Amino acid sequence: MAAAKVDVALGRRLERLTGEDADCCVPEYAALGDTMLRSKGFDAALRRIKSLADEHRLLAVSLLKRRGELCACEIQAVTSLSHATVSHHMGILVESGVVEGRRRGKWMYYRLTKGVESLIP
Repeated sequence: MAAAKVDVALGRRLERLTGEDADCCVPEYAALGDTMLRSKGFDAALRRIKSLADEHRLLAVSLLKRRGELCACEIQAVTSLSHATVSHHMGILVESGVVEGRRRGKWMYYRLTKGVESLIP
């Protein structure tokens, strides 16, 4: 691995913190970061977290946590969004693995996937 160029101010802070020359630990930290970014669950966790970073989606999943399974029209009533916008937001949540949906005739029902309740307020 090529040696990472150390920013001067960063180098000083790291040297004060570790008591060692920053050139010795920056490559180690860079390698650790690379390993974490490539780790098995990192992308999935990032998608889940990003999917919850919208107030309407977070409101919808909070509602699902309290009510169990809901029809898209019930989510629409709470969020005051159009049907198309609710569908778009719920699609993002389904794709990220936070929510699962099932169709019953013309109606679409959503519920939280198992294990994500702890992420939801």
